[in-house]
Amino acid sequence: MIDSHVHLNRREFAGEQAAVIGRARTAGVRAFLNVGYDPVTCRESIALAEAHPDIWATVGIHPHDARLLADDQGNHHPQGLDLLLEIEELAAHPRVVAIGEIGLDFYRDLSPRPAQRTALLAQLELADRVGLPVIFHVRDAWQETLDFLDEVGPPRKKGILHSFSGGPEHVDWARDHGFLLGIGGPVTYKNSALPALVARAGIGMLVLETDAPWLPPVPWRGQRNEPAYLEKTRDKVAEALGLTPAEVTARTTENFARLFGVEVPGA
Repeated sequence: MIDSHVHLNRREFAGEQAAVIGRARTAGVRAFLNVGYDPVTCRESIALAEAHPDIWATVGIHPHDARLLADDQGNHHPQGLDLLLEIEELAAHPRVVAIGEIGLDFYRDLSPRPAQRTALLAQLELADRVGLPVIFHVRDAWQETLDFLDEVGPPRKKGILHSFSGGPEHVDWARDHGFLLGIGGPVTYKNSALPALVARAGIGMLVLETDAPWLPPVPWRGQRNEPAYLEKTRDKVAEALGLTPAEVTARTTENFARLFGVEVPGA
């Protein structure tokens, strides 16, 4: 299995990072994509990837921090342009395989929506310049995000709709535009709509993720998540698709490797 979205550098894993990685490997996780979302976490993700051959990194500015790139009216400011240049330089690192997580978050609205849109567009343009796919963070803004991508054009190298929680029409949009869906712990929750959406998507559109330390699968809901729990998500996806866990492991690994152009250790 590949954990296609994790934050191993978070303080929740302080002092336990090596043990958490070890437990995941024992549980069958062959590789990890450690996702950056601000300047500090981008550098931490690269450092992790430099230290472990089974970890890759991403770099980007989360919509929560869009104010770092644009003002409240959505205008670029000089510090934001400097930060974009820094992210572009980090993206040249050989262990960086995507721009992200970037997107729109209208649930918390920690940055004004005009700033979020400006930050998203600037980083989509960056992704195309450096030739990398995109990891999208979308919360309470699925239609707005996909309408925005229809307006400005999706990234040429496609990407992943992380922690997918859209509707059937958004599954269809992703299929039509060549995007993958990141499926995590919520697929295991009681009354979740995700199993039906997974079935609608089909295995060719899916990758597995934890978003650890957040969003643990059942039976750990409400606790700290970690990559070793990925098999619970994998098994629920297998059930929804009528496939074996081994088939889901193989196909989602292929999907990940194809999108990012990497060879997965031990796969």
